[in-house]
Amino acid sequence: MKYLGLEISKLRAEMGMSQKELAKDICTQSTISRIEAGEVYPAIDTLLKIALKLQVPVEYFIEMLFHKNVLESEGLISEIEYHLKEHNYKRVISIINSNEIDNDNIWLNLYLDYILSTAKYYLKMISPEKCIENLKGILNYSNPTTIQFRFLQIKVNNTIANVYGENGESQKCLYHFNKILKEHIHKNYSDYKINRTLITVLFNKCKILYDIKDYDAALEAANQGIQKSKESSFMFLNGQFLYYKGQCLEKKAAPIAEIKEVYQQALFFFEFQELPFYIQAINQNKKQFLQ
Repeated sequence: MKYLGLEISKLRAEMGMSQKELAKDICTQSTISRIEAGEVYPAIDTLLKIALKLQVPVEYFIEMLFHKNVLESEGLISEIEYHLKEHNYKRVISIINSNEIDNDNIWLNLYLDYILSTAKYYLKMISPEKCIENLKGILNYSNPTTIQFRFLQIKVNNTIANVYGENGESQKCLYHFNKILKEHIHKNYSDYKINRTLITVLFNKCKILYDIKDYDAALEAANQGIQKSKESSFMFLNGQFLYYKGQCLEKKAAPIAEIKEVYQQALFFFEFQELPFYIQAINQNKKQFLQ
């Protein structure tokens, strides 16, 4: 409340607006005064109207309920995620260790702890067991509301599942994937990042099931991934889902025509997305179905 109030007061002053002017058609001046003093939370409709009048997205204020220094935090997170995509884990650790944002920024510290353990694991600085212990500690000892912000609990569970899977513990891996999907897959989120994460979880689950030769379950996961991709308009893994679907159909001795159609659809997506590795792989490994 304190930091939210200070930010509203700062933005109001920057626009040359009095508390009375900000309060007009929203609430009373005394309510604005109490909000800015950090004495009360504004109702969500009040916060939305304040955001509109101060010309900032309401999400900006909502984030301040979870961590302060929003702009500085966003810059730090963007830099970390850029290097994560490049698998530059040494640079990620260096950025985290040199971070000077306040320690009382609780959500950010949870996020940084999560990324730090993950980076150290991939650099073999800590064992898989230690990585999982650290990640479970983040889930078990954090405030339930805070850990849910930006779906951090899903990301942590997804990483736990991946670490289990990479170290041959398929059942524990599947347990965490299923835990995520059971709670979230049926919901229609507007946040594109969470839909992307859920589709990735479905794909990882599909791969694990195929690797342990549970072809019926792998086929079900592939079909679910294709359907979720259509619903959310995120087709970035559609070719891969179709490729695994084709492999499952092969193992189940499905009609050749059905298998051919699936592989041809997979090739279409690989070519459309310009993915040379996958184009080469399907042309080499499945050429008998593409003729």
